[in-house]
Amino acid sequence: MWADDASKIDMLAYRPYADLITEIAVSERMNPLTIGLFGNWGSGKSTLLNLIEEQTTSHSDKKIAVIKVNAWMFEGYEDAKTALMEAILQGMKENQSFLETSKEKIMSLRDRVNWMAVGKTILKHGIPLAMAGFTGFPPIMLSNSSNLDSPEDVQKQIDQATKLKDEYMKAQPDGNVIENIRGFRNDFSSLIEESSVDNLIVLIDDLDRCNPDRIMDTLEAIKLFLSVPRTTFIIAMDENIISYSIKRKYPQLSDEGINVSSDYIEKIVQLPIKIAELAESDVKNYMLLLIAEIYLSEDILNQLLEKLKDKGFFIKGEIISGAEILEIVQREIEGNGPKYKSGMTEGDFEQQIHIFNGIGSIVASSLKGNPRQTKRFLNTFYIRKRLAEIQGIELNLAILAKLMVLEYFDSELFKELFQWQFEHDGKPTQLKLLEESVLGELEEGEELNIEKFSKNTNWLGEKMKRWLGTQPRLTDVDLSPYFYLAKDSVSDRRLFSVNLNQAERKYINQICDIEVNVAIRRKRIEQMLEMDEVTRNEIFKGILERYHQDKKQLETLIECYRLLPQYKSKIFDELKKLDGERIGFDEILLFQQLDDGSFLELKQYYIKQKKSKREIWDLGEM
Repeated sequence: MWADDASKIDMLAYRPYADLITEIAVSERMNPLTIGLFGNWGSGKSTLLNLIEEQTTSHSDKKIAVIKVNAWMFEGYEDAKTALMEAILQGMKENQSFLETSKEKIMSLRDRVNWMAVGKTILKHGIPLAMAGFTGFPPIMLSNSSNLDSPEDVQKQIDQATKLKDEYMKAQPDGNVIENIRGFRNDFSSLIEESSVDNLIVLIDDLDRCNPDRIMDTLEAIKLFLSVPRTTFIIAMDENIISYSIKRKYPQLSDEGINVSSDYIEKIVQLPIKIAELAESDVKNYMLLLIAEIYLSEDILNQLLEKLKDKGFFIKGEIISGAEILEIVQREIEGNGPKYKSGMTEGDFEQQIHIFNGIGSIVASSLKGNPRQTKRFLNTFYIRKRLAEIQGIELNLAILAKLMVLEYFDSELFKELFQWQFEHDGKPTQLKLLEESVLGELEEGEELNIEKFSKNTNWLGEKMKRWLGTQPRLTDVDLSPYFYLAKDSVSDRRLFSVNLNQAERKYINQICDIEVNVAIRRKRIEQMLEMDEVTRNEIFKGILERYHQDKKQLETLIECYRLLPQYKSKIFDELKKLDGERIGFDEILLFQQLDDGSFLELKQYYIKQKKSKREIWDLGEM
């Protein structure tokens, strides 16, 4: 299994980016500098930050102090600006790069930061507007007039404000807010200049996980307080989320033809670096390397990556074959220690590499160039594999992987396939026809008519043809154990909320099979009269649920009306819920199977109440 966090091993070939960014970050000529690492969720921004941290801390030419901050940790703080400054100062205090002589100045700056938050504390406690008149005190607004209902309340507020004001003036002799910002910047700059540090590099991760206000506060803190000589800020963020936060704060500019978000980001970020989505070939390579990571010892994995790098796979953007990986691991790498992690075997490693080498391309096409999605796909695969092992279920792992691909890129088709296999004891005949069509195995003159068994035309899309043509074939394979392992994905709350066992659900599917002979359907409905009342009621609820999902079941519902008299009232109520303007000739012909009185009542209801066209109803009676 793989942790859903940043990797410390460079399987995405990000090392050149890390080298370049480090080179820029430590350059005297470039600072103060803010670098933005822009990439979508799960694109590997945190992994790149880890590589940059590793590179900068091992930089030999200069004395570099590196502090890593997770912006999401500030989410619970009242003031994100002061929380960020406090976190950076604390990091500086703990960093061995700063001399002991710097500790006192760091503590002094931390005191200044604490008092910068006094204004917000005052607002929180509801101190009146009148307090703004105190000399040197930050202007504040009346926040809670309900605390001023009596002279005693007013005096209490004044006493509280006076106390805060005295404490504030002792700690902040400059008094003025602007002067305090300038004072902090000067002191912060002096602290770094007088220390032995050549450059302070601050890595900020997970900013795009914060709420919009926190995002803006953090960016403003960097610009206003912290961007001073010998500092470099490297911020990992999703540009779409940041843009949304900016537009949310400055909506009044949106209608004036000004791209406020781009302008704002340009003012904060001097050097934007965009992490592109991985190509399909990159995702397939990454997937095979993740499998290698879980089986191989760290030393062997690192040697494998170096060998692949030397062969130019990453630079050329070539697909790494499973055979290439096995050749390098088994023939080209020699090591004193074990090649495989404890509990892992060479045979299992070969099997997994072969499976995902064969199906890797179609998997990669479904994962949208996202490393995190790749990890999640593989984690789900191994969870299901292990669940099967625990329960003694024998699986073809290649079939498990292939079905998971369909589940991942089209959940509706996956659910429909589940329905088909459920109706055909695990071996859906519909899938057999689709595979034969794609592979050119239909008999001469025979054509596939998808409308006979599905209303979803996606079965005929190029992606599905590619999936159907990928080995292994699923024709005549019992798919039920695979869908059992995926039951969280196929459960339909509307149908499975009904209290039915598997045999009863299968019975409902047989009744609602639109391809079944009418006489057979009629016989199955009639058999419901022989059931006990509780079972019959639950099955009828299931039939109603299927009708709600697919209005093609109108014919089934009318058969139930004719054959199950105890449900006539409920069914008639359902028949009155259709869109009157969309009722056509086909629906009216089905309604004619009702008794004369019910048909007439339904006709009058739709014409008078739901604006259905009389001409169509009259035509249906001819």
